[in-house]
Amino acid sequence: MPGCHAVELFQDKADPRIFFTISEWDDEAALNAYRNSDYFKATWAYMKQGFDDKPQAWSISKC
Repeated sequence: MPGCHAVELFQDKADPRIFFTISEWDDEAALNAYRNSDYFKATWAYMKQGFDDKPQAWSISKC
């Protein structure tokens, strides 16, 4: 997606049902454009069917 530099997928060592992604974006506007895209809406509708619990998301910065 425009503005996205990287996406990494991680799996919890203690509970293999838990996954995390870390993505790097140019800025919040690029992230929001992705979140509002038809691609995200279609992909998210499919992916969330496999979740056992409500997903969580944070916006973070490197220190």
